[in-house]
Formats: sequence, C-alpha cells, structure tokens
Amino acid sequence: MILVPPCTKSLGTIKLLSLTAKKVVDTAPDRWQGYARSARLFHVLNKHEAAIKMIDLALERIKPDDAQRRQELNALKSQATDALKAADERKRAHIAKTAYHIGKLPVEIFAEIFGFVVAADHAQILKLSHVCKHWRGMAIKTPSLWQTLVVSKNRPTRKVRLWMERAQTHISDLSFRHNISEMDWPSILLELSSLSWCGLRSLAVSGSLFSRLYNLLQQLSKTKAISRLEHLDVTGCPGFERFLPDFEDSQLHTLKIANFTPSMGGLWSRVHRLKTMTIEGGWIEIFPALTANQSLENLVLSSLILIPMQSGGDDRAELSNLQCLKLFSITSVSVITRVVVRTQFASSALVQHQPFVRLCWKFAHADPLRALRELRVGSCTTTASSLNIIIAGAPLLETLQISGMHGVVNDVLDFICGARPNDQHQDLCTFLKHVDLSRCGDLLTRNAYSLVKTRLRTDQPVPVDGGQLECKAEIESLRLDDCPLMEAEMLPWFRGKVKVFSCVYMTKKEGKQRR
Repeated sequence: MILVPPCTKSLGTIKLLSLTAKKVVDTAPDRWQGYARSARLFHVLNKHEAAIKMIDLALERIKPDDAQRRQELNALKSQATDALKAADERKRAHIAKTAYHIGKLPVEIFAEIFGFVVAADHAQILKLSHVCKHWRGMAIKTPSLWQTLVVSKNRPTRKVRLWMERAQTHISDLSFRHNISEMDWPSILLELSSLSWCGLRSLAVSGSLFSRLYNLLQQLSKTKAISRLEHLDVTGCPGFERFLPDFEDSQLHTLKIANFTPSMGGLWSRVHRLKTMTIEGGWIEIFPALTANQSLENLVLSSLILIPMQSGGDDRAELSNLQCLKLFSITSVSVITRVVVRTQFASSALVQHQPFVRLCWKFAHADPLRALRELRVGSCTTTASSLNIIIAGAPLLETLQISGMHGVVNDVLDFICGARPNDQHQDLCTFLKHVDLSRCGDLLTRNAYSLVKTRLRTDQPVPVDGGQLECKAEIESLRLDDCPLMEAEMLPWFRGKVKVFSCVYMTKKEGKQRR
C-alpha cells in the first residue's frame, strides 16, 4: 500500500501517484487498495468530497474481519468530513463578506430605502453617495434625496448649484446658516432664481438675508411662496411689516422668531394653523398670538417681555391641544396664567421664573395637571408647598426634576413619600420612575433613601381582607449629582436598587480648582 505523505507538494509526484492509484483501480476494481490510495491522494489535494466517496468504496470492499484497515479508513473519513465542514464555513464567510445582495434589489426599492435614511437625517445623503459607485449613481439619480438644502459658509454657491442640479430645482427645505458671508449672497440668490418656489415648504433664514430673498421673489413674481410655507424660522428681521400681506391665509404649522418686535403683531390676523410656536427675545402681546392659534401643541417663550392686554375684555384662550409649555426668562408670568386656561399638556419645563408661585396655583386648580407626565423645575425661586400642589394634582407624573434649588427638595420628598400626609390621604406619583435632584445642596440622604425604598416591590404593603392597593412604580433612574450632603456609605445601596444611578460630587474641573 502506497502512503501519500502530507507534505507532498511536487506536481510530478502527485501526477505519478494519481496515475498509480487509477491503474490499481482499473486493474482490480473489486479490491480496496486502489480506492484507499485515491482517497488519501484526494485528501491531500483538499478534494474532500471525492476523498469521502473513495473511502466509502474502499470500506465496501474490505473484509469484515480486517478491523485495523477499516479503523484507519474511518479515521481518514472523519478527517475529510471535518475538513469539508471547515471549508464550507470559510466559503460562507467569504460570500457573506464579498457578495453584493443589495445590488439585486429593484431600483424603486433601493431608492425607498435611501429615502428612509435621508428622512431621519438629511446629511446622510453624503455618506450614502460615497459608499460605492453603484450607491453613488443611485443617490445622484434620485432627486427626492436632495430636497433639503442647508447653506453654510463652506463654498455656499457651489453647494447651491450642486443641490439644485441633483434635486432638479425641487427644493422643499431651505436653510441658511448665520455664518454665511454677505459677499456670497448675490451669487447664492442668483443660483436660487431657478428654484421651484411653489414646492418650498420650510425656510430658515436670518432677517437681512430674508429681505434680500423676498426682493428676489418680488422680481420673479413668486411672493405667494411665503403663504405656502409650513415651517418658518426667522432671526432678527427689521421692517417685517412689509412682508405681512404675503402671509394671508398662511399654511404655517411651525413658526420660530427671534427678536420679536411689536410690528410683527400683524401676523396673528393671518397665521391661524400653528402647531408649534417659538418666540425668543423681544416684546410680544401674547393674547392675540394664542387666540389666533388655539390648536397649538408646543409653546416656547424665552427671554421675552410680555405686553399685557390693554382692553378689559375676556382675555382667555383655550389651548386644549397644548402638550408642551416651556417658559424661559420671561416677565409677567401672570399674563400667561391668565390667558391659558383648560390646557392639557404632557411636558412642562418651567425654569428661572420669579413669579413661579402664581403659576403653580393657577395650574394646580385646573385640569391640565391630570395629563402631566413630566415636571422639570430648575433654578427657580419658589416654595415646597407650591410644588406639592402641582405634584398632588398630577397622578400620572413619570419624570420629576428639581435642580439647582435650596430649601425645597426635602419637603417635597417628604410629601411624596407620605411623611407629611396630603389632604386627600392619597398615594402620590404612583407612576414616578425618573427623578433628577442634581445641584440641590441641602438634599438629605434619608429623603432620597425613603423615595427609593418606599417604592421597592418587596417593601410595599400587602392588601388585607381582599382589598386592592395601587402598586407604585419603582424608581428606574435617579440623579443626585452635586449634592454634597449625600453620605458615601449609602451609594452602594442606591446602585443596587436603582437601574441608573448617578451621584457625582463635583466635576473634574471643580476638583482641580479646589486642589
């Protein structure tokens, strides 16, 4: 019997051995020797399927009492089988890395997938177009992927020209950054002159450039594009009153204006469909804005001076769809509480207001708190009793943030935990899961401990005599950053009971300053 050495590499030797094995098989087809030689040769050449076939033929011809040779061939068959499996795995891994399955998709499905990616983040179109030649060709030939144009200081004219070409002039979302050089304005507007203005739905622009853009629309007799806008973001626009006639029967759903002036008040006789209103900086008479847009869902007022109503009529607005109310650094909060009645909002951020107590009392005796799920109060001058009124009227509260305040947080936690029973003797905040008490310098460890412990499933009372008790939700996240009175010995207990827990006494920067 000829054994083929595993290290055989000579082509001549392999050829000679293969001819010898074939001659043996042809000479004695009913003997096992030729098939065994062929099997060993195929195994060395990594032709494992052929080797297994030859081994089976050899086993059929070996005498039943020749156990040694049968054992040798079975061992060789096992090696060939393992090698075949390993080769298949390597082949599948190679195919997985190199096969281009997505290239088999129809063009329409390919474009639809790209559309979902770009809808989530318009900047992704650049990454998609740089993956490979096929993807780039698909991206460039799909105009709908290029309908969002953001113009910045980095070669703005070239970018506008490129986007206009790839979108085939159908831009739906046009945004200008504030850092664009005024020297580039003429060339940018020249490239935009061929834009399909009737399809424009969103515009974000600074005031001076907005005036130049409006002049272009007048030259093209396309000022009706202003009334078709659904989203408008304007920053500091002097002489805004001359644009007001073109807002007649406006389709605006989202409006953001920075540096509001009383001359812009004429908007509210023309804009009636707003879902989101953001006013940052300036002077505003808020009552006409709210009564004209009573379908508002989000209202954000920041750094404003609110002008009260001059007339003595009914100055109330029913904002039944209001979901989010944010007030930052405004004067005369009582104007808001007098105007907004019977609201239903699910998220409220009330930050940095001196007359916060009046706001608390106004909302505490109204229905809006029945839907309140998130309450965030930070750096306010208020009392614990005012916050307790809000908390008692918000049975669905899930998130509570009291940050940057002193003399309030301990009383509020006592009230929530039942240390100070409320008038109705009811369980408070049964859905409360997320709590942030950062930067409360007087927060005591015992109050934070009670908040977590009274809501643990194992520590809640068991119903007696078949009665039903409402089970309180466990605290899932708790932030106690920059609370110096927290005892370090209790931190391991908090980490073991709360899924997400944070207690950072000071930042690295503050630590370096104290050293």
